[in-house]
Formats: sequence, structure tokens, C-alpha cells
Amino acid sequence: MKKFIFLIFSTLFLQACTDEQKTSNTAPTINTQETQQTKNSKSEPVAKTWNGTSLSDATIKKIQQEKYSYTQCVYTEAQKTGYTKIDSRVATDAVIKQCEQDLAKIRETFINEGVPEIIADRYLQKTRVDMTRKILQSLMFAEAARNAGATQ
Repeated sequence: MKKFIFLIFSTLFLQACTDEQKTSNTAPTINTQETQQTKNSKSEPVAKTWNGTSLSDATIKKIQQEKYSYTQCVYTEAQKTGYTKIDSRVATDAVIKQCEQDLAKIRETFINEGVPEIIADRYLQKTRVDMTRKILQSLMFAEAARNAGATQ
């Protein structure tokens, strides 16, 4: 019985080894029309891509100043006492909505410099999400401190 099982396993092993050799030696066939279409479709977006280093130093400085003013707007808006009476998530949403016009200035600067809209929108979304997280964290901390009895 042991010899019979050994014989079956060794046959299966040899079969598996020969199958691997057959599959590794065969190369897939390539359709030349598909590769030409792929090359053509890849070359078009390359011509339309935008290089991030094409922004001037003055533009980068202007964007940094506008982002700083957006950050200051958010922080000063969050300091108002009306937001302490409502839930921190609702207050965060209200704070972010109050400062949207400052964020729109950054978008205008990007568009005027020829940055594609999708890249500008991604930058603004990242900026908005980062500020939302920071403000939500600080408002939740302040709310927890008030509930614990700490005075501000």
C-alpha cells in the first residue's frame, strides 16, 4: 500500500514539473495593433501632463500666503464662543464653511497659473481635510475639558 501511494505521488510530482516547464517556455502572443493603440493613447496624456515645478517662486509664495490666511480664518472662527454651545462636529462643519471663500482664492491662483483643475481641486481637498481634522480635534478637546469641569 505504501509503495502504491508513493508511486501516485511521484507520478503527480513529475506531471507537475513537466507542466511548469511547458508553461514557462511559452511566451504570450502580442497583437501589434493593440500595442500601437496603447502607445498612441499613452503618448497623448504625456503631452498634456503638467509639471509641478513650472510654478514660479512668486506664485508659490502667494499660495502659501493664501493658505496661511485660510488657516488664520479657520482658527479665529473656531475661537468664537457660539461654537462652544453646539456639538463639536457641527461646529467644525460651520467653521469650515465660513472660510470657504479664502480657500477659493487659492483655487483662483492655481487656475490663473495654468494648473489643471483636478490637481488644484485635490490640493484644496487635502488642505480642507487637514484643517477639518485639526479643528475637530481641538473642538473635541475643548468640549471634553468643559464637560470635565475645566474652565477656559
